[in-house]
Parts: sequence; C-alpha cells; structure tokens
Amino acid sequence: MAFQQYPSRSAKRNYFVMPNKIHSCNIDPTAYAVYAYMRYNRKENPNLENIPALLGISKTAFQKALDELTDKFLLLEFDGQYHLRWLCEDFGNCYLMPNEIFNLDLPVGAIAVYGFLLCCEDRDTYQCYPSYQTIGGAVGMSRSTVKKYVDCLVDKRLIYTEPTRVWGHDGKKRNGTLLYTIRPIYEAIQHHANQQMEQMRLQQCKQPT
Repeated sequence: MAFQQYPSRSAKRNYFVMPNKIHSCNIDPTAYAVYAYMRYNRKENPNLENIPALLGISKTAFQKALDELTDKFLLLEFDGQYHLRWLCEDFGNCYLMPNEIFNLDLPVGAIAVYGFLLCCEDRDTYQCYPSYQTIGGAVGMSRSTVKKYVDCLVDKRLIYTEPTRVWGHDGKKRNGTLLYTIRPIYEAIQHHANQQMEQMRLQQCKQPT
C-alpha cells in the first residue's frame, strides 16, 4: 500500500495524551484500558461505576485493574476515590490516543495493542513494525493472542498491515515483521457507524410486517 499523508493529530482536538512509559510498567491489558479511560475522562472525582460496562469487563476485573494500577503507583486511592497519580509530563515522551477509541466496541486487549502501536509509530508516517513477540512483551499477551487483536484492529479499520521481507546473514530473503500503518480514526468511526446501521436494517427486516 502506498503511503498517504493523513491529517495531523492534536491533543486539543479529539485526542488525549498517554505516556510512553506505561508500556514498561508490566500491567495487563485490562489495567491499561482502565488507565487509558481515566486519562481520557480526567475529572476531579470521576464516576467509576460506568467504566466496567463501557470497557466490557466485569466489576471484579475492574477492581483488580484498579488494585494493579495502584500497586504500580499509576493511581492514588484516597477515601475510596481513585485519581491519576502522575501527569503525563512526569513520564517524559507521550503519544496521542483518539477519544473515540472507547466508542468502537473494542475488547480491552485490542485497545492495549492499538495503544502500543501508537507508541511505536513514526510520527511522520504513522507506521511501525514491531514483531508479535515485542508487542506481546509490552502488553502481556502470547503471540497468538496478539495476532487475534491485530486482526481485530484491521477489521475495525484502525490499522493496515503489510508483510515485509528481510535478507539474512546468508543472503537469503525471509519473511519479516508486519508493517503497521495507523489509519485516520474517522475511517474507523465511519465503518463502525455503517455496521450499526446495517445491523439495524437487518433487525427491521426480521420483524413481522
């Protein structure tokens, strides 16, 4: 696929900031998704009750994620309230995550993989090429699980993938890692809306006349 220039991103318009170092904190995908949502919805006293339903996780998994984030010093718990412990500037380098990522019915594993790809991407070309092993090490997944969520991101129109070829020390050409291109978020939003409209149409067709 030939590279095409996409509109630049701005944290002031439909994006929120995530610290690169979150991927070296050894948190699981659920904890990553919870942390990302709390960075997106940065309020003084955020309502946490709705987060499990929004992320498609159980209340038990949600509480486990809060405990993990607190243990990792990413959240501060005080009188039953949880708050972001550090500003993004305290972490150093950051990347931008689109607000709409939480409106696309993505599993938390796909959100975690997408976040790592955003962290790795070249800011000019929106491309990167981490291996499944590298992604899995950053988000706490096996190679097969990473592949499942990469396929999910492709289906959701969030990324493109392309095979690459490399030359070994013996001079032979071999398969390389996938080349990932982060697609504009509006393409995923439009695709999701089209799917919802199609589902509504099919439901209406099934109703007796």
